[in-house]
Amino acid sequence: MRFHRDPIQGPLFALAAACLALAAPVSAEPDPAAVAIARDVEADVRWLADDAREGRYPGSDGWLDTQEYLIDELEPIADGLVSGAPGRAAYRQQFLATHPSFGEVVLSNIVAVIPGDDLADEWVVVGGHYDHLSPQRCREVDGDKLCNGANDNAAGTAAVLAIARAIAASPTPPRRSIAIALWDGEEYGLLGSEWFASEPLVPLAQISTYVNLDLLGATLAPSTRNVSFAVGPESGGALLEEMTGDAIAATDLDMRMLSQVFGQGRSDYVAFLAALVPIVFFGDSTNACYHSGKDDLAIVHFDKLADQSEIAFRLVHTLANADERPSSAPLTQIDDYEDLLALSEVLTGSLADIEHVSEAYRDDLIAIEATTRERVALGPEAYQQGWAATAGLAAIDVARFGFPCDATLLPEPGAAGGAAAAAALAGLARARRRSGASAR
Repeated sequence: MRFHRDPIQGPLFALAAACLALAAPVSAEPDPAAVAIARDVEADVRWLADDAREGRYPGSDGWLDTQEYLIDELEPIADGLVSGAPGRAAYRQQFLATHPSFGEVVLSNIVAVIPGDDLADEWVVVGGHYDHLSPQRCREVDGDKLCNGANDNAAGTAAVLAIARAIAASPTPPRRSIAIALWDGEEYGLLGSEWFASEPLVPLAQISTYVNLDLLGATLAPSTRNVSFAVGPESGGALLEEMTGDAIAATDLDMRMLSQVFGQGRSDYVAFLAALVPIVFFGDSTNACYHSGKDDLAIVHFDKLADQSEIAFRLVHTLANADERPSSAPLTQIDDYEDLLALSEVLTGSLADIEHVSEAYRDDLIAIEATTRERVALGPEAYQQGWAATAGLAAIDVARFGFPCDATLLPEPGAAGGAAAAAALAGLARARRRSGASAR
């Protein structure tokens, strides 16, 4: 018997949906009950990241079970997106793929649509990959070589499902159609999203924005446990930056907007960006447990994940209902002073964790922080392209290889060893948002 959501959640979801049906017409602000549904992510993460899923790698029984689970969850709230396909086949965009890790296999993007209203021929796509790694490709840690992929990307998959439920339960349909896409083969070369872009089920030119959810609920270091990132909103110009900033400001999560270069071309937004579709990539970057046997439930920060899912839902809600849609903006520079400022603040906060950094990387962290802070002090007029990107890549190296993969370094709110620094960073972020300093 396959596990499904907690039995109490089904009636609660139905009750919330019924109440929302009696609510006022849709507005710029989503209904609180829909927001609560968008935050309800934990049960799905626990199912997806369970040992029984075997890491959800292509060809495994756990991978096949995951496909069925995702269709089970989408079928009551959204239509299959594959036109003309019968029944559950309408939720599978299938394609043949070959890779050294799994040989030749038919991969399946799980795709659905919540139809729009007066702007139904325009689209918002929200997606994340559900596949992960086989034991042969998993980095063994403390004898554990089963890659459960909790942060990467059970968390993002759960957020996509929660957003779909929240949209479906909203009091009125979205003005634009919402495509829900759960990608296959991301870990093997972004195969699913690349296939979708080459064989699109919706006109690429009619996609307002692609919202990507990958590597969520992760923590790079104790003092930055409440720090997260929204990558690439400048791809949709000032309008998408403003929409993203407004969504972020609705929570206390210290989420920083960074230029698209910080995505490193390593997630499913790439094919959309290449097709000149504006994107926002919500993620936490790679930590010491990345692609290892310790990327399991113990390291998922569920409160943070709920905030991330809410922010993404608020952005999708705005994109779906706004009068104006973002337009693809030309890339004029790879990074900017605002990127450098955001990274500098995060790096300074991370110095509180220096005792947890291995000796081989301590001097690196201190030097990166000092150089970044000094360059910030020069002011925006002195900024040189590449300064932020260089600092960001170096910082990712420290986060991934300088810290241990140890869940005890990720304390709950109020615990010793980083809560004060995290609170200070969150307060600083709120102050900057209120003053408008974070608008780019």
